[in-house]
Parts: sequence; structure tokens; C-alpha cells
Amino acid sequence: MKKDEIRKILSDDIEHFRLKAKYYESLHLFEAEKYAENLASNIELALTTMPSDDDQEIS
Repeated sequence: MKKDEIRKILSDDIEHFRLKAKYYESLHLFEAEKYAENLASNIELALTTMPSDDDQEIS
């Protein structure tokens, strides 16, 4: 699997967890909302540090 494919999957996961956080908020499930939002933020942070397929590997 290429890095750009992984990047797309992670982007979809971020969107999914943000939607879950909004859903949990509507049900007043605050702990679940915070968990989903933190998970989305952590994935987003990992995504920002991930090199693309065009970047050269550091040896």
C-alpha cells in the first residue's frame, strides 16, 4: 500500500471520528465525544508528519 493511499484512508477516518463526536455530543455522551475528537486529532497529527510517496526516504 502506498503512502498516499494510507493518507486517504486516514483522512476518511478523521472525518468519520469527527462525525461520531458530533453524534455523541447530540446524545450528551460527553466522554465518548471527547474520546472520538481526541482520536481524530491524534490521527490528524500523525497524518501531518507522514511523508508522501514523492518524498525521498532518509537513509
